[in-house]
Amino acid sequence: MSGLGTLPPRIRKGGPDDAPACAAIEAECARQFRASPHPQVADRPAAPAAAHVAAAERGELVVIEPGETAPGAPRGIAGFAWLIAAPPCLHVAEIDVAPRFQRRGLARALLAHAEGLARARGFSHLCLTTFTDVAWNAPAYARMGFRAIPADEIPEICRADSMRLAALGFDPARRVAMRRPV
Repeated sequence: MSGLGTLPPRIRKGGPDDAPACAAIEAECARQFRASPHPQVADRPAAPAAAHVAAAERGELVVIEPGETAPGAPRGIAGFAWLIAAPPCLHVAEIDVAPRFQRRGLARALLAHAEGLARARGFSHLCLTTFTDVAWNAPAYARMGFRAIPADEIPEICRADSMRLAALGFDPARRVAMRRPV
């Protein structure tokens, strides 16, 4: 995680005050889809700050701050994960790292933190849904130990997420539910 400053990144529970930054990061990350097989993602509105506030109030929001660049400088937020308890899994509903902080291990750090939370709650795995044909989606998750879930084992939360996205016009054949043991 080089280039992040003099202190290591810090992961903490997200609060309502973090919501505007999380919404901005999500929108910024969505714009990266313009260069993907799914450019329409960039045209859809990201979750509003109010949705992030609600997630924070339910305890579902985790944020990562970069290391400080100068003593006493504000850390800000480099990314976040929206984690929903859906036993036996902890569902990664959204995970985004601001483009200027990408490729520094922050998403991996957020997933490792999520894994620890899942383990502490007695869950058996992390689960998520993602695009099969976007380099920073399914292929990246596969490199981090996620595997496609057999159709007859897909958790209800992943099925619901897939149906919601299909209703928005996303081709279900280009999405996959994945899990990683904790």
